This record gives sequence, structure tokens and C-alpha cells, in this order.
Amino acid sequence: MDPIPSEGAEAVGTPDLAIHQIVQKLQPLLDSGRLDNLVDLLSIASDIVDLLDCAMVEKLATLFEQTTSVSWELGNAVRMAKSQTQALEHPDSLYGLLTLLREPDTRRGVGLILRALNVIGRQL
Repeated sequence: MDPIPSEGAEAVGTPDLAIHQIVQKLQPLLDSGRLDNLVDLLSIASDIVDLLDCAMVEKLATLFEQTTSVSWELGNAVRMAKSQTQALEHPDSLYGLLTLLREPDTRRGVGLILRALNVIGRQL
């Protein structure tokens, strides 16, 4: 039985001819070593599929959600601080900056940054 050729494809008469055509298409990948990269990529994908279970997917989803939340909050804080700073006619003096430390929100933010730096310092 002759195969029905699809649009733009030649009819293949024998399996040997089909294999020869496949090898011709793959030859540039073989010559450049890129076929090895494709095999490695498929191997990594297979390993990932084997490692992923429901618990791992949930952990990754939670991590992604937490990372997105932190980046969103940080971006909002920077945008708000930028707009407040641009609204000032003159930059705050050193004394004006120190008076910001009287505000509880400023002290909480400074405390957060100092604690984060403390943790980073312990890890070094």
C-alpha cells in the first residue's frame, strides 16, 4: 500500500529511504554537536518529570507565590517612596531625614533592613 503524501512532503516508498531522509535532516545537528544538546535536554526533562510529585509541585507553587508577593510589595514601596520624594520641593536635610526615624513605620522598615543584614552577615 502506497502512503498518501501530505502537502509539501514527498511520498516515501521504502523504510530505508525514510531513514535515509531522516538522517539527512539530522546530519547538520550531528555535525555541530547540537543533537547531543537536544538529547541532554530531553534527559533533564525526563528527570524532572520523575522527580515532580504532588508535594513538590505544591512547594514550588508556594515558593513562586511568595516570591511574587515580595517583589510586588517591594516594587510598590519603591514607587511610593519615589513619588513622595519627587513631590518634595527641596531634598530633605540630614536633620529632616533623621526626623523620619520618629515615625513608627520608618523604624519598622529600618529594623527589617537591619535584621536582614544581620542574617546575611551571619551566613558569610
